[in-house]
Amino acid sequence: MMQIWYLVAVLAILPLPSAFAQQIIDVNQTTPCFLNYSAGYDMWDNCGYDEDYIQAALLPWEWITGGNFSLVIVSIITLFTYIKYHKVVYPILIGIMFLPIAYFVFPDTFLSFAFLMTGVAFGILIWYILIRQTKEYNG
Repeated sequence: MMQIWYLVAVLAILPLPSAFAQQIIDVNQTTPCFLNYSAGYDMWDNCGYDEDYIQAALLPWEWITGGNFSLVIVSIITLFTYIKYHKVVYPILIGIMFLPIAYFVFPDTFLSFAFLMTGVAFGILIWYILIRQTKEYNG
């Protein structure tokens, strides 16, 4: 135990070099195409209505939700499914069906959390089936 305190005291005395990481990054302020009020009829072309009208129609909603509009919609649908049926398996099965699409649409942090929660839900379901649904259970 004494050797650890000696090591900590020696490390506290040693001079450590200073590190500075301040750098100014200039970011140009951009205005979305649908908020450019001086564009006139060119707004339709600037927003991309001539190329992909579905993406252009969803552009304001993506801007409001920070690019997570599809994530919000799917979360609401999953929540409503759980509220209606009170079964965890139904939203999980819906999520598994849409997983190939969701893998490219959703952020990685959401997918890792979704996989973790799916594993927990299936683990609880298996525990419930094996422990609580057996005939030997007396409680």
